[in-house]
Amino acid sequence: MIDFLNYVGIDKKTIMEMKQRYTESDLYDLASNQDNCLKIIEYLKNINIKNINILLINELDLFLLTFEEMIKKLAHFNIPIFVDAINNDYLAIEEIYNV
Repeated sequence: MIDFLNYVGIDKKTIMEMKQRYTESDLYDLASNQDNCLKIIEYLKNINIKNINILLINELDLFLLTFEEMIKKLAHFNIPIFVDAINNDYLAIEEIYNV
């Protein structure tokens, strides 16, 4: 169901961990949001987020946003500083839910 993540370099170990952690309903929602999810992953790579696999395993809600919603939320931050914070501790991404 979420094997589409292979196309953007998400490894099989991460996909297996996601399948163990999340419900079928969660994974269905992600698969239904495939285009946005892939855009979000590519954007995160482009701004140099290093721990995308960890984010997929622990912060699935980020990838259930529309791409436009995510961009609007990130616009409230100094991107280079926020990227460093996320790369040091993935939990920093939770700050986007407070804006």
